[in-house]
Formats: sequence, structure tokens, C-alpha cells
Amino acid sequence: MPVAVPLFLKAGLSWREEEFDARGKDNHRWSYIGGGPLAPDPALLGHYARGTGLRLPRWQSHMFMNNRRPRDPAAWREDLYYHESQKFTATRGYVERAQAVYGMAQGRLGREGWAGRTGFLGGVRLEDTLVTSRGWVRARVLSTAAQQTADPAGAARRDYENNFRSLRRGYRQAFPSVHTTHDLTPGLKLRASYSTSFGRPAPSTFLPAETPDETNQRVTVSNPGLRPQSARNWDVSLEYYFEPVGQLSVGWFHKEIRDYIIENQDLRIIPGGADNGYEGEYAGWTERSSVNGGTAVAQGWEFSYRQQFTFLPGLLRGLAGSFNYTWIDAHGLFDEVRYLTRREVQGFIPHAANASLLWRHRGLTARVLYNFTGEYITAFNATSPALHLYRGSMKTVNVGVGYQLNPAVNLSLDVANLFNEPQAWYRGRKERAQRTLYNFVTVTAGVNGRF
Repeated sequence: MPVAVPLFLKAGLSWREEEFDARGKDNHRWSYIGGGPLAPDPALLGHYARGTGLRLPRWQSHMFMNNRRPRDPAAWREDLYYHESQKFTATRGYVERAQAVYGMAQGRLGREGWAGRTGFLGGVRLEDTLVTSRGWVRARVLSTAAQQTADPAGAARRDYENNFRSLRRGYRQAFPSVHTTHDLTPGLKLRASYSTSFGRPAPSTFLPAETPDETNQRVTVSNPGLRPQSARNWDVSLEYYFEPVGQLSVGWFHKEIRDYIIENQDLRIIPGGADNGYEGEYAGWTERSSVNGGTAVAQGWEFSYRQQFTFLPGLLRGLAGSFNYTWIDAHGLFDEVRYLTRREVQGFIPHAANASLLWRHRGLTARVLYNFTGEYITAFNATSPALHLYRGSMKTVNVGVGYQLNPAVNLSLDVANLFNEPQAWYRGRKERAQRTLYNFVTVTAGVNGRF
């Protein structure tokens, strides 16, 4: 802009459409009805067999199927009701359209002195989103096994044909933000910013879904009315740049999230009447779904350090290191009433750290990466805190080497999770183990070329 201070203006628009369309016309399932046991594949050895020597029988589908049909048709019976019902349950889709306009300004407060060392970037984005979805859901009372065997197509139509659902929802939001910087000295920079953002619900929440539980008289449904999570963010950081090629920074952040999404929550007791949303079905049952559960606040500190050690003698000149650590304290309100502690707010890891050491010499590169992830909650249960699901802390080490064979070809070898660190989950207390997942050691060799 032709003004006294450096100033740039920019405006634009965007349009995006995402479509999902599934057709369940050719899904099949068979049951084994042969006269004897199926021969296992002796070459298949699992982790348990390697560790204990006990060889459990294992099978693979290609041993019995060819072109999606049984190799021995007399030994298998097709579930024709499954084939017919999949024409309804596996046929579904959604369309999400998001369009936005934005305007922004970037510049400095002046050309010299204090104002010349102060920069800004600010603007606002207005976004409009519309989602439509469609699909079939099952009837509350399904046809009997005898009816499904005698008339698979007719039973599937009775169970699904009259339960087509078409859903529609939309929202419009504005997202302002402003970011500022100030050079205190040539090597010391101060940053401060305010921004807004949002996160859309998972696309699966838009698809029609109803799962009845006769035993507990509960129906679990999708919630197309979920609003996106929105956040207001404040960030302040102080960064120091030094020679040779190094940086040290400390930052403070504060994030306030509204319409926080929590899964598997009881919503209401379904009333009677034809207009109860289920054509009169499920009266007196509990309705369960994902909800916008309230607000959450997360704030904390970030520390970061990185440097190239070119001042060291000899081969050590090729060393470079980095380290960062994040500490988060979170709390919130569920349904604007119940206070949530840090151990009850999903999506935030209270402690996380990374460290790396890199060495370069001519065409050779070697690296060691360390990651620490503290324990955190992965599933919140509003009615019973003893059922909260937590993932335990995890420490992993990755190593790798690379060699630049020539300017066009690079060789690499990487080992992930060097010490086979497992992931472990527990319910409520660490003594109540839920499951343990071994990711194992992964070795990847590669050749990269530019031609």
C-alpha cells in the first residue's frame, strides 16, 4: 500500500467439497460346513509362537477363496441375508461443502527505531459449512433366523427398507487472529498472538446410525447436530538466536475450547409418540451419542533448544542437537456443570519431550531420536470415573543412518522403536490393565533418487 509504513493487504476466497459415497451391492460372507477341520498354514508363525514355542493353528483367506468365491463350494454356505442386508447398511454417503472468504494485513508499525522493529499480521476468515448425509438404519426388531434363511431378500427389506434417514446440518463462523513480533535485540525476539480456530467432528458422526441394545434398553446413534469445537488461543514466546546456528526459546500458551466433543454419553430418555424421532420406537429407552460437552481450558509452557556444534574439534564438528519439552495443565466443565480435572480432559498430554542428536560427515548421516509421552486420558465416562480409559507413559528410541552415494542417489536405513516399547492402557487405576499393544521394532531400508 502507498502509505508511510510498510503495509501489505490481501483478500481471497476458498471453496472445498468432500463427498463420500459407498454402495453395498457385492458383499458376501460364508460359513464352513465341511466334514473335517480346516488345515492350517504351517508357515504362519505369530509373536506368541516365536516367544513360547507353542504353535497355534493359523489360516489365511486365500487358502480357501479364489476370485471372492470358495474354492470348494460344497464346503461353504453363503449367508444370503448378509448379502441382501449389506445392500442397505453398506450404502450410505455424505457431502460436506465449506466455503470461506478472508482478508488480512501484514506490515510494521514504522520504518525505523522501535516501531520499525515491531511487525504484525492480522485478519479474519468467515467460513460457511453445510453437511448432508444419507443411509439406512436397522429396525428395532429384526426378522428371525428362520425368516432370514427362508427369504433373505424379503427379510432384509423388512429390516431396513423403511428406515432410510437423510440428515442435514450447517454452521457459519468467523475466525479473527492477530500476530505480533518485536526485535528486542538483533538476537532476541518477542512474539505475542491471539488466534481463533475450530475442529470439525469426524465425518462418521454425520452418517445415519442406530444401534439398539435390548438388554440395557439403550440405543446408540450418530449425532449430525454436533457443532465443531472452537478455540481461542493466546501465545507468548521469547526466542534467543545465537552463534553458531543455535536457538533457545520459552513460550507460554493458553487455549480455551468451547463445544468440546465427548463420545458415548447418555443424552435423554426417549419419549413415546410417533414424533419421538424414531417413528414411535424405543419409548423409555436411553439415547446415547457424542455430545458437545462443555468447555475446556489448556495452558502451559514450552521449552526448546537446538544448536549445531560446529565449534567442536575434528569429526565432532558435524554434531547437531535439539531438545523440547511441553507441560500442559488442563481443566474444564462437562455440560457446563461438572468440573473436570487434568486427568479427565481428553486430547491433551500433560508431559511430552523430544530429544535428537544428528551427526554429519561428508556423505554420511547418523541420527538418534528420543520421544517421551506422558500418560493421558483417551476415553471419558461421565457416569463412572472408574471407567475412564488412560494410556500409560511411553518412551521410544529411533535410530537411522544415511549415505549420499552421489548427488542423485541417497541410501537410508532406519530402525523405529529400537527397544520395542509397548503401549499400555488401563481403566481408572493402573492396576486395572485394559490392553497392551506391542508395535515391535520396524526396520526400513530405502533408496531415494532424483533423475
